Order: sequence, then structure tokens, then C-alpha cells
Amino acid sequence: MHFFVVLSMVVAMAQASSAPPPAEEYSCSGLKDDRSLLSSLLTVTGYSDSCVAAALDFCSTGQEDSHYVSLMEEAKEVVQQVSVAVNNWESRPRHCKDLLDSGDSGSGLRQIYPYPGQPLHRVTVFCDHTVDGGGWTVFQRRTSDAVREDFYRTWIEYRLGFGDLEGEFWLGLDLLHQLTSTTLQQLRIDLHDYEGEHRWAKYGFFHVGAPETKFRLRVGSYSGDAGDSFAAKHNGMRFTTHDADNDKNRRNCAETYRGGYWYNTCYDSNLNGYQYVGDNIPTHKGITWKHWRGDQYSLQGVTMKIRPVF
Repeated sequence: MHFFVVLSMVVAMAQASSAPPPAEEYSCSGLKDDRSLLSSLLTVTGYSDSCVAAALDFCSTGQEDSHYVSLMEEAKEVVQQVSVAVNNWESRPRHCKDLLDSGDSGSGLRQIYPYPGQPLHRVTVFCDHTVDGGGWTVFQRRTSDAVREDFYRTWIEYRLGFGDLEGEFWLGLDLLHQLTSTTLQQLRIDLHDYEGEHRWAKYGFFHVGAPETKFRLRVGSYSGDAGDSFAAKHNGMRFTTHDADNDKNRRNCAETYRGGYWYNTCYDSNLNGYQYVGDNIPTHKGITWKHWRGDQYSLQGVTMKIRPVF
């Protein structure tokens, strides 16, 4: 009878030990507070003192806690490393304004990461930190350098970009769409003629649509001293090249005026036109800005650049 009473007590305590331990305990049993009682009961039922002591020492919380602490320290180190990596990715510059805000200065080639969720996808752009407070990402430039780019290009070339980023170039419609879709952008256009004069036009908002819209242009809120030869005529237009006619003219304006642009019927400006020099250009095909030098004067230089509004 005495044996069955002792056995019942051991079973009851074992059942109690199977319940989930408190949050602060991580031993292999929940009986550490009852260790001396359990040892006595097991001894009464016939187990040796040395065997019971060895078993309970092996199951002690000290060994388990030590192993747990070691694992937790390793886990903390991994989490910290991941956190640092994520912060570094999130702080990578999305455009030239981010670089300016981080202390970058001057102008030249820089690397940016404009694609959200793709921290390793970087692109090289030309940043202008000297004009109008800096922070501009240049997406088009025409100069009078000895080596000139032909801007009479195909649809796929205008999508992907072409030219020399340190000379004449077009950054690409795909990237331009990405840059103008992540945050509200403003546009600045700087114009130079062959007589040493300079004019500028600035637009408070500028957006280039997705490929399925044929990179539709949204632009407005003009300021500057060049006159508005862009928003008034070209806002809302789709992009046109000589092999992809998306303008409103019965003819292909890109083919007629030797460029690729957001033509309407056809233009007030033709900043991707042929690089004729000065006055008397053939049939309005030059680099033109109607409200400054008219449509029969081909400009010496042009830059088009964007910067976040905020």
C-alpha cells in the first residue's frame, strides 16, 4: 500500500511537470523547485542516491540556460547585421538630390539606386550640383563638342538611352519613367545659343508615363526667362520616334523634324532635333525653342534635368 501511495505522488508530479513552464524558465523539466522532494521520493522507490543526483544534475537549468544564452547572443548578432544591411540599402541614393543632401558637391558621374525593392540595381547618371541649388539628375544634353550624337534614333534606343554621359546623351525613357514615378519631380531646361546668350525654363511638375502610355508627358507650372515652349504645346503628348508614330499630326513629326520627342502637331520646341548651327536651318529641323530664338534657329547647347520637388 505504501508503494502505491509513493508511486501516485511521483506520477502526479510528473504530470505537473508536463505543463508549459513559465516564460522565464527553459530547463528540461519544470521541477527545479521540487528537486529535493523528487530525489527523496525516487530514493524511497528504490533508486540509488548517486543515480538520482547525476540525473538531476544533467537536467539542471544551468546547462540549458547557458546554451540558450549562447544561441540568443548569436541570434542578436545576426539580427544586428541584417538590420545594418537593410539600413544601408534604404539609405542608398535614389537620385542626385539624395547625394547632394548627403554632402556630395560638384558635377559629374554618380551611381544611384532608383528601383524600390531592388537594392543592388544601380545605374550611372550625371549629377549637376552647380545650377540652381544643385541636386539635378540630367537626362538629356546637347553640346557643341567635336563629337556630336545623332538624336535621330529608334524607339528602342530612346527607351534604353544612348550617347556619352560626359558628352551628349539621352538617359532613356524607361529610367526617366522610374525616376519621375517614385516622387514628385520638377524640370529645368537650360538653353544656350551661338552668340553666348543663355535662357532657362523651369516646370513645377514633370512626369513621364509607363511604356503602355507610350511614355505620356505630364508637365506644367512654368517659370523662367525663355518663354514656355514645352508645357503649352507638348503636355499630355506621347513620345514619337521615326519608327513609332504617336503624335497628332497626319505625318510622323519625328521623321519630318529629325528627332524623337513628345510631338503634338508638331512642336513649339524640338530639343532632340538635328545639330545645325545657328540661323537659317533647313525646314525647322534643328534644336529649337520657339519662344526664344524661334523655330529657324538651332541652339548650341541644351540640358534637361529633374529634381524632387520636396
